Amino acid sequence: MLQGSVAYVMNVFMEPLCDTMGWSRGAVNAGMGIATFVGQLAMPLMIGLSSRFALRHMMAAGALAGGGAMFFLGFSDNIWLFTLLYTISCVATQACGGAVGNALVSNWFNRYRGRAFGLVNSGTSLSGAVLPLLALPLIHAFGVKPAYMALGAVTMLLAPACLLLVWDKPEDLGLHADGSAALSPHAHVPTAGAFSKVMRNPGAYALGIAFGLALMCGSGVMSQLKPRFADVGLAPWPAVTLACVAALCSAASKYFWGWCCDRFTPVTATHLVMLLCAMSLCIGFLPPTLPGIIVFCIAFGSCIGGLWAVLPAVVSYYFGNDNFMSAYKFISIFILLRCLGFPVMGFSHDLTGSYAAADCVFLFFLLVALLLTLLVTNKNAQEREK
Repeated sequence: MLQGSVAYVMNVFMEPLCDTMGWSRGAVNAGMGIATFVGQLAMPLMIGLSSRFALRHMMAAGALAGGGAMFFLGFSDNIWLFTLLYTISCVATQACGGAVGNALVSNWFNRYRGRAFGLVNSGTSLSGAVLPLLALPLIHAFGVKPAYMALGAVTMLLAPACLLLVWDKPEDLGLHADGSAALSPHAHVPTAGAFSKVMRNPGAYALGIAFGLALMCGSGVMSQLKPRFADVGLAPWPAVTLACVAALCSAASKYFWGWCCDRFTPVTATHLVMLLCAMSLCIGFLPPTLPGIIVFCIAFGSCIGGLWAVLPAVVSYYFGNDNFMSAYKFISIFILLRCLGFPVMGFSHDLTGSYAAADCVFLFFLLVALLLTLLVTNKNAQEREK
């Protein structure tokens, strides 16, 4: 709910915000880029805090802060105030879900960790399939301000749900990871000097930069599918429906990519997802016919959705689950590259009148990401024999 409100609903808010406030898409996307940058800076911070505070309390606090900021977004008639509130929401996504959510999954699963990461992270994309369809009629009927107020109010309701439903570890309930004592490993104790060890591993830089570049491309494209389709002549409802189809495919594919991590290896899944992301983006260069747009939504959504499922799985596999938090904290620094996708999209439209230039930039970076991941091999993975 929170991550979907921050990212995916911009598909339906982008044009009304610009028309109502007199802002350009470049200005709004620059604000989104700043907010995403700060949100990603909060990722290693949240990972560090997750070892000191109860995860359920962090998630509840994130829901309240993020929902509250979302509630007041519609009141911000100044681009800098909008950016500040959007930034608070982005930071909150790392607490209510995000980094804290992945830490939670790592505690609860071992043998089935890939599928668990995929299933949990599908929630972000699933919200992208639902929230725009709810926000669009709210905007048309009541305007931007009431629509943001409704999204923020519902998001804040996640706080009591987190307190009631979230337990930090299976041991808190007398349970075991994967539901079986026989499958559960010993308690994970971080290896001494794990963070400095990760910093000396070339694979950490290859994975970090590769996923940072790939997520930059994915975030930029997926956040503005509806405006992209509207620019080529589609009416608002078909445009937002196709954007939701892409998000739905992204959600559904995450479990598949998690299964690939468990069935093969997360390293192999990483190579495959990077290749298919680049190939699927090429479909966007075809003439903008309705069948072509549909194929693009299905293919790109299905491929780009795998990134968030494969990332925590390959980090845990390649560096060892005992070192998961240290390695994930280090690699999260490179995910800061993700924030550049929004200004690339915005200024591409402002300067050229379309997103074609941004697609060319993104295709280049996806190919670079693919080459970087090929430097990471299964033989160097810490859990290859498990």
